[in-house]
Amino acid sequence: MKTLYIDTHLYDIDIILFKDDEIIQRKIISGEKYNSPYLMPAIKDVCPDKDFDDIIVINGPGSFTGVRLGVTIAKTLAYTMHKKIRAVSYFDLMAFSSDSGKHIFGISDGNGYFIASYDNYVLQDSMYYLSNKDFDEFVKTNNVETDVSINYIEVLNRVSNIKDMNPHAVKPLYIKLIGVEQ
Repeated sequence: MKTLYIDTHLYDIDIILFKDDEIIQRKIISGEKYNSPYLMPAIKDVCPDKDFDDIIVINGPGSFTGVRLGVTIAKTLAYTMHKKIRAVSYFDLMAFSSDSGKHIFGISDGNGYFIASYDNYVLQDSMYYLSNKDFDEFVKTNNVETDVSINYIEVLNRVSNIKDMNPHAVKPLYIKLIGVEQ
């Protein structure tokens, strides 16, 4: 079984093709100002024969445009190619890659931090966003993990237990307001 993984939640593109429990192809694109011209070519590079069975897409939190781009492409591929799709947050990846204890995770977007608390791989509270100033205060009384090494094989195993979704039901995970809403 082959799984296509799409992650554009912040500013980089990470595309992985898994076969069973192995990474057989991976492409990371970093440092580009706009990711939209690079995402589809990256997918074609990783999976040129379009031979995959299902899709895992990271639906956030992160950059409004980055999240929207990855989710839209994943939904389109799933719908048009009749593939299964599963959406998970990047916080889920962090939790799946850690031990099963209690954790508070933080993801920086440069202006602040997305925050989520997990216990035994389960989200405990709502996810929220803190400015850099508020985050500096928050870490004085909370142990926040911001640099988790993602174990993609463990993620694949855990995500395979999540029920696949109708592509139309996959939604981006927006936590903070975009500039227009502020």
